[in-house]
Amino acid sequence: MGFDLEDFKNKYKILQKKYKLPEFKVLNEDFEIEKIDRESDTMLRVVRKFIMEKIVNSMSFLEMLINPMNTHRMYLPYIKTMGSEDRKRIDVIYSKLAELSVSSLELEIDYDEKKEADLIVMVFSEWENLKEPFRKILGNVKKPAVGVKKENNGYFG
Repeated sequence: MGFDLEDFKNKYKILQKKYKLPEFKVLNEDFEIEKIDRESDTMLRVVRKFIMEKIVNSMSFLEMLINPMNTHRMYLPYIKTMGSEDRKRIDVIYSKLAELSVSSLELEIDYDEKKEADLIVMVFSEWENLKEPFRKILGNVKKPAVGVKKENNGYFG
């Protein structure tokens, strides 16, 4: 039998009421949990793992900005001109995401539906708080600060 999104939403709604989870719609808008493609007896674990994929991906992006050894060329103009405010923002965001990641790892040892729910609530809340500083970083990545003077003294021809 195939996966039914409406059935998934209904099961989530029951757990949402039980554990005061975020609304399906808002959680889905941030973490695309509708893409979960299978049923599970440990539904909240699956939701938490799916949410954590975005957290880990975000950490990887920030890590690349902090330690740009083999970064993509498209980020180099930003990295070369990154200011102290962005460095602070990145450190704060990265630290918060790392805390969430470690908390998530702890849940890999023993399943506890209540702890899964608590972490989902905590991750959602932290993500909401981190969106604005993350937006600022991404805005600066898109439009790096001007001030790095390019040398254009040579003649190629």
